Amino acid sequence: MNKLTEYIAEGFCRGLECRVHLADERTISLAPVQNGGVWCADEEGVKLRIAASETEKSVLFTVELTSAHPLAGRALTFGLDLSGTEAVLDSHHYGPWWMMCGWPEKAEDLQPKTQNFLLQKEGRHISIVPLTGDVFRCEADGEGLHLDSGCGGFTAFHGAFLTVTESSDPFAAVEENYRFARENGGIRVPLRGERAYPAIFEKFGWCTWDAFYKEVTAEKIYEKLREFREKNVPVHWIIIDAGWSTFHERLLVDFPADPVKFPEGLAGCIRRCKEEFGIEQVGVWHTFNAYWDGVEPGSPASKAYADALMLTETGLLVPHDDPEKAIRFWDGWHGYLASCGVDFVKVDNQSSTHKYLAGTVSTTAGAVRAHAVLEKSIEKHFGGVVINCMGMDMENVLARPASGIARNSDDFYPQKENGFAQHIKQNLYCALWHDKLYHCDFDMWWSGKAAPVQSGVLRAISGGPVYVSDKIGETDRNGVLPVVGADGLIYRMDQAAMPTADCLYVDCEAAGRLMKAWNRKDDAFALAVFNISRREITETFSLDVVPGLTGEYAAYEFFTKEYRLVQAETAITLTLPEDGVRCWSLYPVYEENGEKYILTGDTERYVGIGVPDRRKVLLRDVL
Repeated sequence: MNKLTEYIAEGFCRGLECRVHLADERTISLAPVQNGGVWCADEEGVKLRIAASETEKSVLFTVELTSAHPLAGRALTFGLDLSGTEAVLDSHHYGPWWMMCGWPEKAEDLQPKTQNFLLQKEGRHISIVPLTGDVFRCEADGEGLHLDSGCGGFTAFHGAFLTVTESSDPFAAVEENYRFARENGGIRVPLRGERAYPAIFEKFGWCTWDAFYKEVTAEKIYEKLREFREKNVPVHWIIIDAGWSTFHERLLVDFPADPVKFPEGLAGCIRRCKEEFGIEQVGVWHTFNAYWDGVEPGSPASKAYADALMLTETGLLVPHDDPEKAIRFWDGWHGYLASCGVDFVKVDNQSSTHKYLAGTVSTTAGAVRAHAVLEKSIEKHFGGVVINCMGMDMENVLARPASGIARNSDDFYPQKENGFAQHIKQNLYCALWHDKLYHCDFDMWWSGKAAPVQSGVLRAISGGPVYVSDKIGETDRNGVLPVVGADGLIYRMDQAAMPTADCLYVDCEAAGRLMKAWNRKDDAFALAVFNISRREITETFSLDVVPGLTGEYAAYEFFTKEYRLVQAETAITLTLPEDGVRCWSLYPVYEENGEKYILTGDTERYVGIGVPDRRKVLLRDVL
């Protein structure tokens, strides 16, 4: 047993001593005995076996729990101990659908449904990821580490529940942990590199949500598209978000669009968007369970697909847990949408599974089945193109079989005071782990209001889809072009943007520190620095906070239009006002025949490193 395994088993998980919770509300305490990397206990008809599969720097913990008595939904609880760590970064539930970063000082401070950890301990970094098993999910809170099925009555749990990797590099610790778990069966779905990125999202788009919210109509869409055309804004695709469908309160009534809002029908609206306004692709919104609270009983949809729906213990009528039944519902709806000219879908409300399926089936196993059947239909009708949304619970994240894009944060809230601070923190810190599985979508923004420059820089460096949700008359072409260029091609980077090393273990907003984000494209790097506090900040930092930065670079700063020669050790002193931002493209310096040069990108973009055709420039000509 290596030191990492010993620390997790004996320290972090307090010797793996645990409590087993039964459906009759009894609790059985177990103290597993370790023998050769296996911990076993057998008390009162409950048998527990925990095994550790390890390499030099990684370990995967699996559990076998069998009980002569029906188990409670939350069946097993281990104690947790964060003492001895120098710093902790976690990712925990933020509402039912999203995750948020936190910096707890002790285990008792953990928020409910904490699902990722990065610990700094003795100068090293430890990535800890709770996993999902056959019928359970693993998650932590202030009371411990739990295995929970969401449905009482099971008598056995099997599968991996924790994967751990340590490294001197925090980013490598997370990267290697997900790779290790994938290679050893702890993660049973593809990693990001195995998931296709849909071609349409290499281009700039627009979404109706923040423009109209649920009051979207065909005529409003046309009016907005006229504005884009008049202002020469290069929009290639749009999403018709919530509000288009036929619904009653929070229940789906029927598949066709609301006839008052869309008098030409959905097909007529989409045809006009494409033919009159040159939109290449149109996506539409729906939820994971048909509508927010499912399908309305007695409605046309419920009657037509009665055998494809089920009534949950929570009283909702939703697509059936049996995939062979559910596929008829999704095939019917998606077939209708495809016949109307819909090219892709955005699917919301995904991480509500642990609520509406609770007590009916294992929410973990139910999520796996639901994602599989949904993606089967999406593959058939839309070539697999979907934006997964409101689905950051690991129960969903670790269940999707193929889709490539997933929203990385709560909504962009243009009306929320200082909303950008929360938005950037959530996106950057969640990307640290979410990027290992998906191409991260940082959500839409407004090009002319609500921190438009900071928001634009964040999208330019994000590494994912880029789209706005401007209201009619409010698109600022000058706010769009530095992000996507006049051609509307976004030129993504190699990954999602993440916090720099010096920002990992600190809440920059609360501490009055500058929030820094980095990304890369091949051998070039991007660094963006934001002031998200409500006061002017002066800070000195060195460029070695950007992982992988070695050698000599020419750093081009977009707002000052200046190049400077830098190395990883170069110190930068920067003063930013409230809402201030700076953005550097860092190009490696090459030498040929005694002459130094760089391959520079598009200096008219916030981040120029992504363009496919960088041009050779002599260093003496730019310094």
